[in-house]
Amino acid sequence: MSLDDVQLNLITSIDDVLRLKEWLGRRRSMNAIALDTETSGFNSLGPQDKRDRVRLIQIGDDVAGWAFARDDWLGLLKDIVGQWQGDWILHNAPFDLTFLDHDCGVHIPRGKVRDTMVRARINEPHMSMGLKQQAVRHVDPAAGGLQAELAGTKWTWANVPIDYEPYWLYGALDPVLTYKLEEHHKPITDAEAPEAFELEMAVMWVVERMRWYGAHVHRRGAHENLIKFAHYAEQVEAWCDENYGVKPGSNAAIVAILQDAGYTFSKATASGAIALDKEVLEGIDHPLAAAVLGRRQAQKMASTYLRFYVENADENDLLHPSFNTLGARTSRMSCSDPNLQNLPRLGTNRFADVVRNCFTSRWIPPEVMDHFDASNEPFTEKDAQKYGSLIMCDFDQIEMRMLAHFAKEEGMINAFKSDGDFFVNLARQVFQDETITKKDKRRQITKNAGYAKIYSAGVAKFAATAGIPVSQARDFLTRFDQLYPGVLRFQNEVLQLAMERQRETGYAYARSPLTNRKYVADKRKEYTLINYIVQGAAAEVNKRKLIELDAAGLGEFMFATVHDEVLLDVPPGQAYDVVNTLNEVMNDDKLLSVPITAGVSFGAQWGRKKDWGEAA
Repeated sequence: MSLDDVQLNLITSIDDVLRLKEWLGRRRSMNAIALDTETSGFNSLGPQDKRDRVRLIQIGDDVAGWAFARDDWLGLLKDIVGQWQGDWILHNAPFDLTFLDHDCGVHIPRGKVRDTMVRARINEPHMSMGLKQQAVRHVDPAAGGLQAELAGTKWTWANVPIDYEPYWLYGALDPVLTYKLEEHHKPITDAEAPEAFELEMAVMWVVERMRWYGAHVHRRGAHENLIKFAHYAEQVEAWCDENYGVKPGSNAAIVAILQDAGYTFSKATASGAIALDKEVLEGIDHPLAAAVLGRRQAQKMASTYLRFYVENADENDLLHPSFNTLGARTSRMSCSDPNLQNLPRLGTNRFADVVRNCFTSRWIPPEVMDHFDASNEPFTEKDAQKYGSLIMCDFDQIEMRMLAHFAKEEGMINAFKSDGDFFVNLARQVFQDETITKKDKRRQITKNAGYAKIYSAGVAKFAATAGIPVSQARDFLTRFDQLYPGVLRFQNEVLQLAMERQRETGYAYARSPLTNRKYVADKRKEYTLINYIVQGAAAEVNKRKLIELDAAGLGEFMFATVHDEVLLDVPPGQAYDVVNTLNEVMNDDKLLSVPITAGVSFGAQWGRKKDWGEAA
């Protein structure tokens, strides 16, 4: 492939439009055209006064690219969309199509869309998915040098003149590159992993709908806590000055005071200074250490979370997190603006619990929410049905189920099929003690061992996470391997095949047993492929279930997915039906050799959820 003889055009007149129409009528082997946009920024669904807009629209194929100003020629795009009967090819389709939908009023049927970024991630997950980087590798090395250079000019993406030649050439070239990437990647995905591509294309639109629905935040509560946390930080600063004559941000001075009090420090920063991080401060029983740690925690929660909620929620108090369905090599999703997958766990500290409690149901009237907050009265299933509720559904030990299935390990499979808790069943087998319960510390050791196998953790790492001596950890893993030899056999088979492929292709990789998607390991980290297979398959099951939930009618209520959990904001009168549908879809005894199960929880606030069916 190359860019020789490609024609790039800027539409400025009716004559240009006529030439474009003539081009549009030509026959193409793929019966598709490529589409791209240039926007003033990246925010498509934020508050009205912060949303960016489309400035340039581009279409093209392998021989020509056309660019035209949105403000002058939006009607042309509507005309083309109305007439074109073939497919549309985009690179990162949700970005452009969300802008076209909500900024331009132009809707392209999602079933007619192919995304070359999806194909790139499936075919070469270890490489950059960016359009220019992909084009340099697969189209023409010159592609990377043709983008507009705004650095050093007075312009930004929001105000660069449409007729500035480097800008519109940059824009008109993008659909050409996209089209040519489709020519490169499509035969590979069609031959090697068509199911993976179809899965990703389907879940992409479920997640797009999820983002548009949005996550509701209690903005007033977030703002009140933002003020409280700031006031607390000021009080701590005054207290430190009054009692110790130091500022809480002066690490060296605080270390000196604590050393005088008899505390020793063994941890250092990268620069060689004494470390005073969270781990160190938590290990020091001194009022100054506790005050400094508390102030940091309050400031962290305020600056990272609460301020974002207050400043970025839209006019309906909704945040619209962006989910990247291709966010990790394992095919797990990533999330940003805000990152709902990285919220602090409940119980992390007294400030952190506030963060999750900011997420509430949009359907519950404020006075009802205030009542439950003030009275501390439990929010019941009847309340969820009457007022509306957040409803969450989370897979049970999905990665361990994948490990048991792929390893064909009968002992683990039977533990899943037996009544009771899986890790309790496993612990009873390992320790040969039928009296073990969920509260027994041996259950946690067994659980740590199972995940150590998934992550290929060594003896020392397992010992540290399980909180046992290295010698005991070594003996335990030996016993584990003897009882469940299928796990070790599975690990060895994955690594052996990966190394054979490395000798053949130059890199080690594995494939998903569910969709044949490729997972590539970094050099000398081939062991990560075991985790990639297990975690990747769990992610694929999660995506499949999101699609099924959408098909079952719950897509209109879903607003987020956090690893193995899906979150819904359900209106009044729907809770019972939604829970029944979740149970029907998410619990599955046919997909794997072990049953897939999921638990449902609910609450007026995300941070105060409880299991559905639990007594009030």
